[in-house]
Amino acid sequence: MDTETEIESDVGISVVIPVRNEASSIRALLSQLEEQTLSPKEIVIVDGGSEDETAEVIRAVATKSSIPIVLFEAGEAFPGRGRNLAIARASNDWIATIDGGNVPDKDWLRRLVSAAKSHPQARIIYGKYLPIINSYFTYCAAITYVPPPKSFSPSTASSLMHRSAWTAANGFREDLRSGEDLLFFKRITALNIPQAQTDKAIVYWTLQPSWSGTFRRFAIYSRYGMKAGLAREWQFRVAFLYLILVALVVAAGVWRPLIILPFLFLIVRTQRRILRWHEGEGDRWRKILNPRLVLTVLAINFMIDIAMFWGILKWIARDVLSTGHQLRRSPSNN
Repeated sequence: MDTETEIESDVGISVVIPVRNEASSIRALLSQLEEQTLSPKEIVIVDGGSEDETAEVIRAVATKSSIPIVLFEAGEAFPGRGRNLAIARASNDWIATIDGGNVPDKDWLRRLVSAAKSHPQARIIYGKYLPIINSYFTYCAAITYVPPPKSFSPSTASSLMHRSAWTAANGFREDLRSGEDLLFFKRITALNIPQAQTDKAIVYWTLQPSWSGTFRRFAIYSRYGMKAGLAREWQFRVAFLYLILVALVVAAGVWRPLIILPFLFLIVRTQRRILRWHEGEGDRWRKILNPRLVLTVLAINFMIDIAMFWGILKWIARDVLSTGHQLRRSPSNN
């Protein structure tokens, strides 16, 4: 055993995983956690109402696992509630978070703990997540909406936190399908809780492999982003962009050459994404001249924009209007 592993071996880590309908992937994730170069003391899983055989697979793996696996079946629960329940029941004060369907590098946990020891004041350490690219579509999708490989973005897909940070931030919001992690990180920052990061603790993130799956995912992100009050970080900016594009189309009715500007604007936006994704690569300029790549990324980005607007409509219909209707019907308001 090397010196670094000896130093880290006294740290007890609970890995928490919220899952829902992960029967096809959970066995592999648990196997990868068991093969970590620094083993967790336990794995705590909360099933948020799976309709497949997720719970059965977990129980079968638990009977043979060298690491204690604790499963709680919470009924219908979003990821925030799943994490809260798992962290509350974890037996260790240091908590590693990862999501179902993702793939941790074999040194993932050891690297997180090493970063925690290098930054003893930090109460939360962010690792890095990279997309799993296994098709041309997922390659283009990664360029479109995943942070570039050389950038850094906090995520519950790869993090290690002390229980005190979770307690101070009052845990994760439980009524959100997405966005609860961003709100949690904002509270961590607002409370001046010490943070650190490492790009060596890598988790590989599974992307939606199809157009329809991507549309559904971003419609959900948009609806719950609005509900979370995060519209300024995405929806407002994109809506403002399309207001400009619509204005250009209207202006083209007066001067026809302007009609080309909206399309050129979207092309340039796409090429900027490609450049950022391939930063530091010698052939990145050639990639922005690749028609197939540019048009595919543009199409995925445009579809995500449409999904965003669809998610806003869903938010209005299901969270704004329906809530107002329920309040009007409530006897307490009479």
